[in-house]
Amino acid sequence: MSAITSERAETWCEAVILAANEQLEAIYRQHANACLALQIARNYRLLLTHNEHPLKKQHWRALSQRWLLSYQLHRGRQQEFAELLENL
Repeated sequence: MSAITSERAETWCEAVILAANEQLEAIYRQHANACLALQIARNYRLLLTHNEHPLKKQHWRALSQRWLLSYQLHRGRQQEFAELLENL
């Protein structure tokens, strides 16, 4: 694969993943849940494998961590809710 073709493929993959995350984040704003947050985090983590630019990698890593934290917070709330139901 030529360098130009490889660069186009990298750019195309990045654009597709970012478009998917844009849609997922819009849905998340309407219906926040753990599964959406986890998928968004995974997509940003996937972008780390598609780009070697240090600043972009730092940006994707930060966004992935933020969404992973959101996922963990949702999971914690679900656990608290389950425990609350058990105590009733």
